[in-house]
Amino acid sequence: MSRTLTLLSLGLLAAGCCGPDITNVEVTVSEVIPTVATVTWETCEATTGYVAFGPGDDRELRTHTELEPATEHSMTLLGVPANTDGSFEIVVVDDDGAESPGDVGEFTTGGLAPGLPGLEVTGSGMDQYMVLPMLGSPVGLVILDAAGNFLWWHFEDRGLDVYRAMLSVDGESLLYNAASVSGDVSEDSQIMRVSLDGTQVTAIDVPLLAHEFVEHADGTIGAMIVEYVDDGEGGEIKSNGIVEIAPDGTQTQVWSAMDCFDPEVDVGDDQEYGWTFANALDWDGTYYYMSLRNFSTVVQIDPRDGSCGWAFGDVGATITPASGSARFMHSHQFEILDGGFLVFDNDGSIAQESRVLEYAFDPVAGTAEQIWEYTTDPAVWSFVLGDVDRFDNGDTLVTWSVNGLIELVRDDQPVWTMSSNFGSAFGFNTVREDLYAADDHL
Repeated sequence: MSRTLTLLSLGLLAAGCCGPDITNVEVTVSEVIPTVATVTWETCEATTGYVAFGPGDDRELRTHTELEPATEHSMTLLGVPANTDGSFEIVVVDDDGAESPGDVGEFTTGGLAPGLPGLEVTGSGMDQYMVLPMLGSPVGLVILDAAGNFLWWHFEDRGLDVYRAMLSVDGESLLYNAASVSGDVSEDSQIMRVSLDGTQVTAIDVPLLAHEFVEHADGTIGAMIVEYVDDGEGGEIKSNGIVEIAPDGTQTQVWSAMDCFDPEVDVGDDQEYGWTFANALDWDGTYYYMSLRNFSTVVQIDPRDGSCGWAFGDVGATITPASGSARFMHSHQFEILDGGFLVFDNDGSIAQESRVLEYAFDPVAGTAEQIWEYTTDPAVWSFVLGDVDRFDNGDTLVTWSVNGLIELVRDDQPVWTMSSNFGSAFGFNTVREDLYAADDHL
């Protein structure tokens, strides 16, 4: 569903000549997500191309370049705020990589959906996009720029939780988990796929889906699940595993916590939530990394044989923080750095205060020593969720999820903040330098 705003005829073909000239250009703005526009065009000769676009005459944004030559072309424009006049330029790319820009077209984005929370942004220094689940009212997922503009949104109205959302590697859709993770897990949980223009929504059934999933470069999805294991005494152990969903839909369980830990030996706290209560998952192209909340431990997992490498933290750990270093408790999201380890620590057992801890980390030597700690002033406690990202320039982005607060920290001070009103909270934060590049969360 869309409305045509502009119809152009660019680079008309000379009589009797067929070349890469651009014709029959149309731009439409989605009626479902009116911040998204789609540009279509034709070329007599099969070519590849991309679209440069942006607000006003600023066309510094660009789509990816088409992978295969074609005569009929379509590109979706994502990144212009609501109620904004924008412009675009189609660029044809020949076999040698030479670019031939076409004429300029225009479009105007529509208004925001009702119900989106207000956001307040202060400071400067943030230049990334964020793909964020919104928790509270409404529940769904959004894409935000550093100015707090809503660039994209989708609402989840089935009473399910949304903790992770990301742009798919297909370049044409977003993925998110729709599950029940704050109470009894659901057999009806799904990973949802929504097209960029919002007109197509499909689902992958993943029974007992937990907090997190990742997408591999080839489109395979790795999803964290809850599994119930017979304890041999007529009862069940509520454990965790990882299921991989291939692009053809085939699902295979590649790991179980029972493969690496013993419920009679490795006993964490808060057992009413389950034995391991996994709550965060990452992937580096070879290994999965999972945070086991009730163990206060992050474990490295090899999906090829279901084995575990190192485990850093408390219960079941092969590596523990050095003497004098702070221990993290009830960890959520984390980031493994080159020689380091960042973790969002949700321990509220002594004081209701969350924090970020950084360790000098060498899994080969089996050493970990705390080198940094960050808390807010005044202190906040995000008793669930929480995320942390380290940028190349050394800045740290901290998502205090339950508090609806995101901070960019430089030299131990917040230089940029984003806060939501009306009690809205944020899920795990997928940070992007480019809305069209491959996922760069890890």
